[in-house]
Amino acid sequence: MTKFASTLLDEVYDIPVSAWVYPENRLDGFSDYGVATKVLKYFIDNIGPYSYAKLANMQAKTQWGGLENAGTIAYFENSVNGKNEVEGLIAHEIAHQWFGNSASENDWNHVWLSEGFATYFAILYQESVYGNDKRKEELELDRKQIIDYYLQNPSPIVDPSITDPMKVLSINTYQKGGWVLNMLRHKLGDKVFWKGIQAYYKAYRDSNAMSADFQKIMEEISGEDLEEFFQQWLFTKGHPELKWDWSYAKKNLQINIEQLQKHHVFKFPIEIGVIKDGKTVIYQMDMENARKSLTIKLDYQPDDVILDPESWLLFEEKSN
Repeated sequence: MTKFASTLLDEVYDIPVSAWVYPENRLDGFSDYGVATKVLKYFIDNIGPYSYAKLANMQAKTQWGGLENAGTIAYFENSVNGKNEVEGLIAHEIAHQWFGNSASENDWNHVWLSEGFATYFAILYQESVYGNDKRKEELELDRKQIIDYYLQNPSPIVDPSITDPMKVLSINTYQKGGWVLNMLRHKLGDKVFWKGIQAYYKAYRDSNAMSADFQKIMEEISGEDLEEFFQQWLFTKGHPELKWDWSYAKKNLQINIEQLQKHHVFKFPIEIGVIKDGKTVIYQMDMENARKSLTIKLDYQPDDVILDPESWLLFEEKSN
């Protein structure tokens, strides 16, 4: 229990959005939490109706960065400093009002349906405000954490061997889960992806779901068989570890890619960026095997060639 200074930040579709901070922090806190109104509107517009009567944003002594209590989110004390540095955190916790609070996993081993979703939807919100480079920047930070985590914890996102609910929260269920949604979005395209997300939320609003339920709805909306996609990214440990090279001769660009991980051959599309005079042209290559080569007819010598210039594929690049 403590004293609070509070203010009504705004109403979004008749939902009062408020800030609750320690009295000595009120000016800083009202500013830091002010972005909650924009975040709430973005998620209502893009996902579906908000399930609760209000959205209070509260400075608190939580041991977490934030705690997504339905309708009353708690943020760590030092989230308030007047510098507006917690927009990503606020977006993550507000995303939980849809995924985790309203549409929630039916089994703790499927907690990526909460945490992976909140991680990626916070990125989607930031992308909508700051552009595609922000999406790529956030995903690249997450990629590094996923690769580092795998070295110490070689396990899949959905790991039935975990029996302690306190151990299901990890880089796998947050950052890697978010990356799975990023790859699914690219596979299906923005229009179908968002239509599927809206259908999933509508079906499981104020209810519980499993990964298979999410897969089924995305298959129904897209008309695609997504069994292989979900099996390899959710239920198989690791990620593609790629060794590759390129060469150019006689107007042919030759690209050779090899998967080095031994336990599983991943199947995925990978984009290849060919750079000339500061401009990037993107080609796509489908990897179905451990090794593959691609020849591209080119009238010019590239300045450079890079893999996945737009950050759509979770993989680790291995040096030759």
